[in-house]
Amino acid sequence: MDSQPIKMYRTLLFAPGSRPELLSKAQLGDADAMIFDLEDSVPLNAKDEARKNIAHALAAGLKKPMFLRISNPRAGDFMADLQVLANASSLVNVAGVVLPKADDADDIQAVAKALKDVESKHNMQEGTLSILPLIETCLGLRNGFDIAKASTRVIGMALASAEQGDFMVDLGGRWTPRSLALAYPRSKLVVDARAAGVQWLVDGVFMNLKDTDMLREECLIARELGFVGKMAIHPTQVDVMHTVFSPSELEVAYARGLIAAFRDGEARGVGAVKYEGMMVDYANVRLAERTLALAGAL
Repeated sequence: MDSQPIKMYRTLLFAPGSRPELLSKAQLGDADAMIFDLEDSVPLNAKDEARKNIAHALAAGLKKPMFLRISNPRAGDFMADLQVLANASSLVNVAGVVLPKADDADDIQAVAKALKDVESKHNMQEGTLSILPLIETCLGLRNGFDIAKASTRVIGMALASAEQGDFMVDLGGRWTPRSLALAYPRSKLVVDARAAGVQWLVDGVFMNLKDTDMLREECLIARELGFVGKMAIHPTQVDVMHTVFSPSELEVAYARGLIAAFRDGEARGVGAVKYEGMMVDYANVRLAERTLALAGAL
């Protein structure tokens, strides 16, 4: 996974498939990418209509990258969801799928096999359509490493960290501004993903649309723990998320300077060099390269 250039989006804005006006509005905002939803935000009796709405949006052409949140293979008609992609006239700007309630490697492999068929129908290179697993249960969190390693299509990992979302209910914890209940789950997901070679870590949605200060605090907590982006449920949340998850000009300049200084030392046969008062080595270089990768993904 490390050798592949992965686009690490800072923000993923949800748009329910049952709301065609929101499918259009999501494309006009500042979010890096969109999630067109066919899962929890769509009532069971509106699934077919939602699929038609998304099909119409695809036919009209997407203005920015889109992930389709499908049903889990164990919990819904995910093949009907994927038919929206299979039957589309074009998949331009379709990045892949968000797989909710990802509990084990079998979930990933079932979807990966189906995506291969979609690609074949469109004469696309195998592996073009990616999978972003969304961890929503304690079982899924326990199997995080196996999920991340289940397919080369897995380009990131996401945690459903909403205050009263599926994961928190399964955990039996209580959400507070300090996020103590989520400290271990977030950290474990980051460690499992990094161990599997996955770099794009996405935190879940923040439900309180009025509390911008708390949204910023939650973004800061997630970034401190290793996440590089967050899911949004409203366009007004995007600016705060971008501010927190974007490397600053100072961070980018520092990273470039550090790499240049290290490469100069490396050329002279030195494995650790002094840069702005600190001794830096290969670990510092990897961190600096990640900063530049994030900056380049904006």
